[in-house]
Amino acid sequence: MKKLKLNDVITEKSQNEIQDSFSVATGFGVIFTDAQGNHVSSKSNFCRFCTKINETEKGAFYCSCTNKNAIAIALKTKKPCIYICHAGLINIEIPLIYEDECIGAITAGNVLCSEDNLYPRDPAPKDINWLDDPELAAYYREIPVVTPEQIDGTTAALSNITNYIIQTAAYAQVQKQLAKRSEELLDMEIRRSRLEKQLKLAQLDALQKQVTPHFIVCIMGLKPSP
Repeated sequence: MKKLKLNDVITEKSQNEIQDSFSVATGFGVIFTDAQGNHVSSKSNFCRFCTKINETEKGAFYCSCTNKNAIAIALKTKKPCIYICHAGLINIEIPLIYEDECIGAITAGNVLCSEDNLYPRDPAPKDINWLDDPELAAYYREIPVVTPEQIDGTTAALSNITNYIIQTAAYAQVQKQLAKRSEELLDMEIRRSRLEKQLKLAQLDALQKQVTPHFIVCIMGLKPSP
């Protein structure tokens, strides 16, 4: 059986529309990822700090690891995970579970929390300090600082969106299965009708073959052959 991918459930166009509208409404950066934490759509409202880091090979690798770790926590606890990424930013991870399988996740963040030590933290990479780069340090100072209440509210809203996505996909799948089943039943009915017609023709043909010799004998006043 083919393993489902995120694009099988929600199109890339829909992903971008959800990202863009949600990021505008909340001010958070938003992106869809696959089940391994890799970005699978264009970034929406990413801050320059995160964008710059993701442009590097190491940065993209560490970001995907953060996402993957947060997805694992969310799957284990069965609730959205609010996590501090490897670069110190808020990372909200909400897995998309379809038919008991994680097909991806929605990630939101690109903000700093006004209170420390509230959420689990991803280990910082030992081989690099992003703030050693003057450009990245300047970008870091641009990052919005939000309250835990704003983070919790954003998480709840994003969770509702993911539930809607899955419910919509599940409904569409049910409708597709029903349509397929109806088509199969119609095809079976057509075949049954054809078989019945063929059977009646065969029975009529057999009856005609039995009746015709006797009919001829009766007309001619002859006795039927033994």
